[in-house]
Amino acid sequence: MSKNKLFLKEAFELENNEKPYAIATVINVKGSSSGKVGDKAIFDEKGYRIIGYVGGGCIENRASDAAIETLINGIPKIIEIDLDSETIGMGIPCGGSMSVLVEPQMNDPVILIRGEGSIVESLCTMAKMLNFKLIIHTSKSHIHTSKSNEELYPNADKIITEGLGVEDIDDNINYFILATHHSNDDKIALEAIRKGIPYVGVIASQKKADLIKEYLSDNNVSGTELKNLYSPIGLDLKATTPEEIALSILSEIVMLENEATGKQMKHLWLK
Repeated sequence: MSKNKLFLKEAFELENNEKPYAIATVINVKGSSSGKVGDKAIFDEKGYRIIGYVGGGCIENRASDAAIETLINGIPKIIEIDLDSETIGMGIPCGGSMSVLVEPQMNDPVILIRGEGSIVESLCTMAKMLNFKLIIHTSKSHIHTSKSNEELYPNADKIITEGLGVEDIDDNINYFILATHHSNDDKIALEAIRKGIPYVGVIASQKKADLIKEYLSDNNVSGTELKNLYSPIGLDLKATTPEEIALSILSEIVMLENEATGKQMKHLWLK
């Protein structure tokens, strides 16, 4: 098997196993270097080179550090390496410089929605448009419709109908939305926050949200942990329809995902 095919095979397996990785590519070389333009290497999230080659030890170390950085912030980076430099401890008999492009290949953020109904259906449709991986935990059958879950949630990556305790939730869940309207939402929210899920959103009125917060406080949830509870969920759009409520929720999630303010664009530029 050729080097390129081995490289692509490794990348495919990482994608298939939903493991983040970074690709380092030599894009420019001036002078003498063992790494040539077009050489590539794959690094994992800890900076270990999995396959490929971009240059000697210190060049690889710089690419490794950049891979870790890009997989944290999600931003591609070009690193400029002075092959004559002693400050980075090259110690190699080369001269000139080289540029290496490091591109993060990150997993799509995962939303787990527990519940059913028109809001969940709207969330499912919109979330897929925004490139979220979507898991739906719902009932096997529904009173309000004869449609199957596959018909109700055609964009879901996975549909779970068996019992799913919070302790069974995959650690890779980024956003957990409770749309069950059950009396035990407070207990589920507590378990999810204790598990460390960074976003626990509960569709609830202000009154119910206050009761949930009170329950969490009574169970020794710290102020820092409580920041992971989002209830009432979403941004203030005065939403009333299922579609508007779904838009409000996903707007909040996109705002957090992009570390944005949620303000109107026109106000950001006012002096």
